Amino acid sequence: EDLGEPLFVSRSSKIYKWEDNILLKLFNENIDPELIKNEQINTTETYKKGVSMVKCLGQVDIGTQKGLLLLRVGGETLISLAGSKPVTAFGVPKLMAKLQEEIHGTGTEIIRSYKDMVIDALSSEPLSFLTFEEKQKAINHIELLPDGNSILHLDYHPDNIMSDGEAATIIDWMTAASGCPAADVAATLYLLREGEMIPGLNRAVALVLEVIRKMICSKYYAAYKADTGLTDEEVKPWRLPFLIVRLGVWNIETEVKILQKKIREELKE
Repeated sequence: EDLGEPLFVSRSSKIYKWEDNILLKLFNENIDPELIKNEQINTTETYKKGVSMVKCLGQVDIGTQKGLLLLRVGGETLISLAGSKPVTAFGVPKLMAKLQEEIHGTGTEIIRSYKDMVIDALSSEPLSFLTFEEKQKAINHIELLPDGNSILHLDYHPDNIMSDGEAATIIDWMTAASGCPAADVAATLYLLREGEMIPGLNRAVALVLEVIRKMICSKYYAAYKADTGLTDEEVKPWRLPFLIVRLGVWNIETEVKILQKKIREELKE
């Protein structure tokens, strides 16, 4: 049956209307089935813990592609709201900090360990450019970092938060993990400061969103630190692990050279 035009397109999937209040998240064929399985586990756990309104109803196969059925959440992403109504961007930083503090205050024994995820990423093909000695240095760095069992999103930015103007919730839990909250903050800082913008954006829109996201980043980080007492010194060591995961798990073609350079720079410190 024809699914019609997708409601939303991302790097890894397309979102379609399925039936009634249910959406189909149909993953691209090149997406590792393990990542899809993780998203189902992570979405189920975060809904059960009460930190996300996204409910997973199960997995389906559409031809050669795999998909997840998700209960639809009302509203728009914060980035869409900021693009159409720039004034709404001013409330985004505190909302981001609040929602992230909520998930960081929630423990899990179900979602995979972030430190294990980073070690696994070091063994992936995209990280094969590193020498044995460089990989060992990275492993030593990771093993010395603090453990934790907080829920971490690891792809946390305004485009993964839905709001209807009254309630807001976090979506897209594919790369979630458990660990130390500072690790998730380091990931968000990278995404807002250095991450590649959404592909296919009109240049004028992209320039406006770039200015907006930089403003959001500084104010979000200040709000999170003020609320929790987190310090720059606690966040900084988690930059290298996220660069490794960004390359090993996402492996975005246009970011490969940049990430290789940044990983080597971190290893020299």
